[in-house]
Amino acid sequence: MAWVEVADAAELDGRDVIGREVEGRRVAVYRLDGALYATQDLCTHGQACLSEGEVVEGYIECPLHYGLFEIATGKAAGAPVTRDLATYPVRVAEGRIWVELDA
Repeated sequence: MAWVEVADAAELDGRDVIGREVEGRRVAVYRLDGALYATQDLCTHGQACLSEGEVVEGYIECPLHYGLFEIATGKAAGAPVTRDLATYPVRVAEGRIWVELDA
């Protein structure tokens, strides 16, 4: 299991989502109602960075074609997307956000 550091937790202050490249992968980290979630950052439909999209009621909207994914589960939830996102466990330690990429 590979936990990797993604960002300083303060980077999410006042924001719903941030995107980072770690270990050769694009990862998006979200704050929803105080909880943290992480998914792959690239849309499964058009390869757009989801971290540039809009968070709406627990979903991330792709900025390219406006497809929706449920943040907590990665499930594709609105056309044109049909393939789910990879999701990753998240933890915060000493003010840093970590994700487990190979969970």
